[in-house]
Parts: sequence; structure tokens; C-alpha cells
Amino acid sequence: MILVPLLLSLAFQQPDGRLEGHVPAAALPGIQAAIAKAVQDSLPTEPLIEKALEGGAKGASADLIVSAVNTEAGRLRGARDLLRHAGAPAPYSARELVSVSIALARGVPEPVVTRVVSAVKDSLPGFALHAVADLQARGFQPDSSADLIIAAVGAGMSAHRLLDVAAAAEREVQRGSTRPQALARIKSILPAVPPQPLPPGAMQGAVRPRKPATP
Repeated sequence: MILVPLLLSLAFQQPDGRLEGHVPAAALPGIQAAIAKAVQDSLPTEPLIEKALEGGAKGASADLIVSAVNTEAGRLRGARDLLRHAGAPAPYSARELVSVSIALARGVPEPVVTRVVSAVKDSLPGFALHAVADLQARGFQPDSSADLIIAAVGAGMSAHRLLDVAAAAEREVQRGSTRPQALARIKSILPAVPPQPLPPGAMQGAVRPRKPATP
């Protein structure tokens, strides 16, 4: 097939116009190589462009920008492999890959990400992973955090309501509970967790496309 070579050629011949003038010229070949490889691997390229622009805006050197772009590409490949390992049905949307990549970047362990992705099943895992990462950032253990969010999913909760669960657990700690006590308390009242105000620009829920039924 000539499609992949053609895409690779286009990726090098037509660099994203947003990059020129916004990143060091010396970084462009390395960035375009990463983008071309992402195209070949059917990975989203927008996160790579955004990472390059972020580095350019911060005045980072060409080497640092290229390294950051390659690291982001590596996380996206890791996210794809993790989704496959978790049994999530392909194809994977860019949003799905990015949500897993962000969870990994926030330090959620791969086995925990795999558990959450497997539990979410047909829904995109972004909210669930975000909730686990929020809990972990607040000092809760990753496995225990995943247990709570998976229990919330099993109780019929989804989308931003999973973020309400994480916020409710933190409130329990602020009231004097230990973290294990807080998790147990919130789990005992699922799904009756008070909603939190949804901030502007918050993530919106979506459903992973199902495979066509076989005759």
C-alpha cells in the first residue's frame, strides 16, 4: 500500500502552520518526525502540536521541545497499548487516548488505569480516570481510589458525577475522617453523593463507538 508512505511524505512536506515562527526552527525536523510517526501509528497528532507550542511559548530550547514531543508521543502509544490490554474495543478515539495518556502523566499506575478502563466498558474513561487521579493527588491510595470510582460506576454514576465522588471523599477528610474512613463512607451512600457545581469548560460525557454487530 502507498497510503502510509504518502501520509509520511505529506507530514514532512506540509508542516503545521502553527509551528513555524512559534518554535525554534531547529526543532521543526524532530517535531515533524514525531508527527509523521504518529500518523503512521494512527495516533492523534494534535497533542504533539500542542506540546510543541507549549514549549515554544515557554522559550524552551529546540532539544527540550523535541524531547517533550517524543515523550508525549510515547505516552499516547502507551495509552493505546494499555487500552488493548484492558480489552477496550477499537477503534480508539483521540479523546480516549488522550484521557489515558493524561492519567499516566498524572502518575496513576498502569495496573490501576487498566482496572478503571475495564470497569468503564462502553463509556470513555476520561471522567473515571480523572476522578482517580484527583483522589490520588489528594493523598488517597491509587488502588483504593479506583475501588471507589469503580463502585460508583457500578452504581450507575458516570461523567462529571464521578468527579463529585472524588470531591465528596475529600470533604470527608476535611471533616476529620481518615482517608480509609472517607472512602468507606462515600461508598456506603452511592449513588446519593451531593453534586458539585460543574465548572465552565468541564469535560462532557461521551460513549465509545460500538463495533457493528456481526450478522
